[in-house]
Amino acid sequence: MHIKHNTRWSLLLLFLITSISSAFAQEKLTFRVVDFSYDAFDQTARNERFKKIDGSGSPYAIVKVCSENSDDDLRDYRFNFGNMNHIVEDHDGELWLYVQKNAKTVTISRSGYATLHHYDLNTTIESGKTYRMKLSAQAAKVYTQMVMFAITPPDSKAVVTITKEGGQNRELFGTADETGGIAKNLRYGTYAYEVIAENYHPSEGRFTLDNQLETHVEKVTLRSNGAKVILDTGTEAEIYVNGTKRGTGKWTGFLQAGSYAVECRQTNHRPSQQTISVEEGKDRTIQLTPPTPIIGTLSLNSRPLGANIKIDGKDYGTTPRNIHDLLIGHHSITVSKDGYATKKEECDIREGEMLSLEIALEKSAFPQATTADGDKTFTVGNVTFTMKPVAGGTFTMGATAEQGSDVSDFEKPAHQVTLSDYYIGETEVTQELWQAVMGNNPSAFKGSNHPVEYVSWKDCQKFIKKLNKITVQKFRLPTEAEWEYAARGGKNSKCYKYSGSNNIDDVAWHMVHYLNGFHAVKAKQPNELGIYDMSGNVWEWCNDWFGRYSSNVQTNPAGPTKGYCRVCRGGYNYNDARDFRVSDRDLSSPDIHRNNLGLRLALSE
Repeated sequence: MHIKHNTRWSLLLLFLITSISSAFAQEKLTFRVVDFSYDAFDQTARNERFKKIDGSGSPYAIVKVCSENSDDDLRDYRFNFGNMNHIVEDHDGELWLYVQKNAKTVTISRSGYATLHHYDLNTTIESGKTYRMKLSAQAAKVYTQMVMFAITPPDSKAVVTITKEGGQNRELFGTADETGGIAKNLRYGTYAYEVIAENYHPSEGRFTLDNQLETHVEKVTLRSNGAKVILDTGTEAEIYVNGTKRGTGKWTGFLQAGSYAVECRQTNHRPSQQTISVEEGKDRTIQLTPPTPIIGTLSLNSRPLGANIKIDGKDYGTTPRNIHDLLIGHHSITVSKDGYATKKEECDIREGEMLSLEIALEKSAFPQATTADGDKTFTVGNVTFTMKPVAGGTFTMGATAEQGSDVSDFEKPAHQVTLSDYYIGETEVTQELWQAVMGNNPSAFKGSNHPVEYVSWKDCQKFIKKLNKITVQKFRLPTEAEWEYAARGGKNSKCYKYSGSNNIDDVAWHMVHYLNGFHAVKAKQPNELGIYDMSGNVWEWCNDWFGRYSSNVQTNPAGPTKGYCRVCRGGYNYNDARDFRVSDRDLSSPDIHRNNLGLRLALSE
């Protein structure tokens, strides 16, 4: 028994030694992805000579594959992007992979080598873009240890880069998730790292890996380099900080420590200026001095007396009346009285002057009640939203001249469209409105006054059905033609490239703002019809099936009668500027949910 007992423990010890040795080092043929990145300067995927179109009508992305090893035959590799189609072409020793959009991982195999399963591309492949992948094949003893960064605060979205001792190239370790954590296997050695996050001081450090049986945890606490600031004008004035427009009325944001020149501007007002200071870690609310109104006087009379006065849609009592606090500039006056035809006048008020008007009303065969300026306002629960009137008319839809060289084939040919009157949402449907109707909020980036997202086209139909039942209305998604006509400003169009301006920063949140997620509606200036965010924030579903344009003149077009994908319009924060143009088109399956897809309502009389 004693001999058997010793033999048993000897065998167990031998097994453990063998297992541990095997775990620390394993001799095998391997390959790895040295680099995968988006090449913003390479337009091959959009070049007509090389472009390929997938089954949904979208251009394939191109992944250009090369190897660190000069003698490596790339034709020996096999790639699998999951359920995304791809095409392989050999271009003078460089492998081109045509890949459908939305691919996030790739499995790479090669005879005689260990397969690289589900390699995370750290991005989502986008249609019509060009990427580069560098591979390296080698046989080596690999000693690795798991490294985990624990970053505070957890919502900093910090980016970690590392440099191995003796190496010259800094590598991306990764971006922290919502818990502030990120983990990865690294080879033995000493590493220097840097942690960078917007609104925080960079943090640096070093660590050494030499024990594969333990996870190395690197704790990093970031220090804010500024503070959250709320600037409130108490008016509708535009807020400029160091000459850059930040918002209208009230702005909440982060400013780095220091002094700032703040100016409040408003049409027909004298601007106000002041200097504010920001200290690290000290959040504060600052009540700004509003601009000073520049006013004149309107003396208004009517025949008969006692008529209701509206100036620019605002009630001003009844005639006769002297209005002393009227801003200078152009004004629209509406005078109405039951039993008389309503009359409209235009006037210009000058500083320090009195303008006298007397308006004669004509009797009407039918009594007429005073009406609003055309907006329709609805309330669901405690949530109020506004629909803007769009007077029908004829316009040129698609690749018009001001859209320039950014246009795609899907925007051609430009063609004439005539539309009837309709209403369209002043803003994208907000999360608070969706919550009030549906009882839930599917959005990934939460905020009551932010646009609802992560909703499919079919989800939108369910929402509209419930909303119509509550309001006894006939809300719907806009047709693609109605969306573009409203985005262009309807009859008030000034032929802008984006919805409301040729300067994208005036009207749209775009790529440079993406780290902050999506934004509250009405935070940028509206277009010519008073409609917000038709460029940027989130893509907006339209009712149409996606299809190619016809050159025929059309009236109230509703798109193809069938298809595979529905139209999306407007672009979202992470897109290039070309995607925010009023004629740009995109498409998605009506079943798909993405955190960049929302909606805007339409309504017909």
